[in-house]
Amino acid sequence: MFVRWLILTITIDTICFQCAYFGQLVGGLQKSYNNELKTELVNLARQQLNSNTQLASKPIRVLEFYSQIVAGTNYWLIFIVGEEQKCKLTAYKPLPYTHKPIQVTFFKCDNITSINQVTKNNH
Repeated sequence: MFVRWLILTITIDTICFQCAYFGQLVGGLQKSYNNELKTELVNLARQQLNSNTQLASKPIRVLEFYSQIVAGTNYWLIFIVGEEQKCKLTAYKPLPYTHKPIQVTFFKCDNITSINQVTKNNH
């Protein structure tokens, strides 16, 4: 009896916890469709690119955008700059009570030889 009650309690708590995050799985990596956050991450990417004068003014085309809820939220943005570089930006947004801004945790760009090959591999 106690085991059934415990399982039911854990299940209800899990459902309520997932509801608090709008149906996202806690700890699960998921595609994100939040355009406001995507814009925020593109702005972070643009800040990272400002150190490279050749890429700073090139257009950014987002290929993929993922999120993962942990103790805060991890974000992955994979994008192309111009038609020359494929980049990956990883950022961490702490929980709201910390009042800390989103932080870039990883940023890397690699040369690409064919824009068609890059977009084909990501879809």
